[in-house]
Amino acid sequence: MKELVIIGAGSVGGHIAVNYKEYGLPYSLIGFLDDDPNKIGKEVFGLPVLGPVSDILEMKNLAVVIGIAFPRIKEKIIANISRNKTLEYPTIVSPKAWVSKQTNVGEGTIIYPGCSINYGSRVGNFVVMNMNCAIGHDCQLSDFSSFAPGVNLGGHTVIGRAADIGIGAATKQFITIGDNAVVGGQSMVIQNIKANVKVVGVPAKEI
Repeated sequence: MKELVIIGAGSVGGHIAVNYKEYGLPYSLIGFLDDDPNKIGKEVFGLPVLGPVSDILEMKNLAVVIGIAFPRIKEKIIANISRNKTLEYPTIVSPKAWVSKQTNVGEGTIIYPGCSINYGSRVGNFVVMNMNCAIGHDCQLSDFSSFAPGVNLGGHTVIGRAADIGIGAATKQFITIGDNAVVGGQSMVIQNIKANVKVVGVPAKEI
């Protein structure tokens, strides 16, 4: 059985570690890698923190989970560790999520329990979708984007690369949110959002 490590011994990595058996993954989970010096060499969530993230460059033929929600950090980590061509990035979908037929989910993506993704949608690589998100039909969620609990996207919503969508945020249909944009919790997005901006409120406005 191939061994698996989790990069990031925080909340997302902890969720995977604590609920690992529930996800039914065909790997042997051996521990975390994390750059926090206060965690290295200690046990977190019942697993050892084996060393810093850079150690993955010397490891061979492992499965790796990026257990981090912050989009730009995820993107930076993958840019750094992708030099190790022996690594595998499993897609992790909770058995308690619903993913419609005619939906694509990319590698390294994590989908928590309670999420629903309707037909025609595409979920990119290294997306984190926290509990109870509802994704309408024909949505496009780009690589490295992250969704806090309870996000609701209307049909045909497009989420840009490394966008960060806060707790309970929602969109109406046919909305586009640009790359690296941040949408605050409980915001209602009724107009397109440009790249690299932050919006909050009902309706959502740039700040």
